[in-house]
Amino acid sequence: MKKLWIVVCVAAALISCNRKEHIDVYVPGKLTVEPIITKATEVNFETGDKIGLTVVAEGAAENYATNECLTFATDVFAGDLEWYADIYTKADLYAYYPYKAEGAPSAYFQFEDQSAGIGAADFMMASKKGVLPTSNAVAMVFKHMMTKLVINIDNETGADIGKVEVLSALRATGLDHENIALTEYTEAVIDEMACTVPYEAEDGKKWVMILIPQTGVLELRVTLSNNMIISQNLVSTTYKSGGQYTVNARILPDKMEVSASGEIENWTDEGEVGFDGDSSTEALPVTFTEYDGYFEYDGVRYNTVTLADGNTWMAENLRFIPRGRTVSSDPAEDAGIWYPAANADKTADPALAATLGLLYDAATAFGVSEITAENSATFEGIQGICPTGWHIPTVAEMTGLVGHCSNEDLINADGVYYDSAIKGASLAALKEAGWAWQFASMRNKTNTAGKGSYTVTSYNDIYGVMSYLIGSSCHQHTLNDDGSLKNVQYYYMMPTYNATNEKVSVAFGNFLAGASLRCVKDRL
Repeated sequence: MKKLWIVVCVAAALISCNRKEHIDVYVPGKLTVEPIITKATEVNFETGDKIGLTVVAEGAAENYATNECLTFATDVFAGDLEWYADIYTKADLYAYYPYKAEGAPSAYFQFEDQSAGIGAADFMMASKKGVLPTSNAVAMVFKHMMTKLVINIDNETGADIGKVEVLSALRATGLDHENIALTEYTEAVIDEMACTVPYEAEDGKKWVMILIPQTGVLELRVTLSNNMIISQNLVSTTYKSGGQYTVNARILPDKMEVSASGEIENWTDEGEVGFDGDSSTEALPVTFTEYDGYFEYDGVRYNTVTLADGNTWMAENLRFIPRGRTVSSDPAEDAGIWYPAANADKTADPALAATLGLLYDAATAFGVSEITAENSATFEGIQGICPTGWHIPTVAEMTGLVGHCSNEDLINADGVYYDSAIKGASLAALKEAGWAWQFASMRNKTNTAGKGSYTVTSYNDIYGVMSYLIGSSCHQHTLNDDGSLKNVQYYYMMPTYNATNEKVSVAFGNFLAGASLRCVKDRL
């Protein structure tokens, strides 16, 4: 038995010595790509989407991989491509979407029929240089190379819209994959300019399309069900790569009135869209990038949450300042935007805006210059100052959460957080769901003739308990004896916070009051 133990010890010692001399070889394994992206039709890539990837190893005479097909699944693109063994040699990676089996395209041609959707027309490119082989996914920023055009039409003709077309669009552009850029397309095409049929995103109201970046005059043409064709040239515009532009058209029986927004809404996730020239009348573009669980809007990050109603809401109050507007510290000033005053002094405190957001009146929130008796009920579900793809909540969306409403006809007993015993949704339940109320106070003004002031109530050392969240559904408007507008009430959310009740319900808010805003994501 002793001899056997000695043999075992000697063997173990030899193994131990061998282990000291052995150096493990690091094998990186498959090359995978994690995309950072805001896609044309969705927030993220979808399972099954394919990209083409080219890998150029440092100092190599030829590409390590050319137009390798990687497929999206579980947050990354992957395929059969393995890293090379030399983990100390860097590589440059170039990718594009959508994948073409015949090779990375050297040109892009305008998609003339986008009536079925804009996804097929979207084209993106990405690059990352100096990458060492790694077992982790390589994060690559995919940039929209084309332009997105949004066309809103107010049809006042009495006839239906049969077709919308955009004429005089550039037909082709070259693609520079190495520098992630567009180049001049010099080969001959049948027609230099194309006629594009956009996608009808909202029945009879909104159309969207993908456009090759260009400078020039586009023509908007609308065919009505009575066979009348109305067309109008847009002003000469430089359409930037990755930019989203909005055209607002009003169609009358005999003409079309068109205005194009001078502001570019950022469509990529890098904020590279800008204006040409040094004109002092042009503002910096408003950037917007959407991620899982949050978005960045005009350089500010906001958390988001998908609640039990299936809707995705902002989980904190907006603090966006529209271009050309100034935030006021004086509630008596009809500025449209005010700092919160949720403090013991009951005075405006700009420092609170970073955590509690800003206070807006309805017109500012809706993004309109004026609310009148005639238009007061036309803003339900409006985007307003919310980012692209989001809107100001409707009364149905609000009661879908909290159930109770001051208008008994609108009480929703199926509201996902509704508690009939307290006639609303428990603040604690909403907080647990990730939608905690922020007590930001309010700027109160009861009618057009009144004077604005801060309303700052407190309970248990919490200031700003009297606060509202703006809704876009109109309750009613009232007039003065002379027929002028006296007040407009919208459905707002409000908390009740006292010794016997801590809840949120839906009530009526004055359109001149200053209240908080949380946007809701559009449902496609």
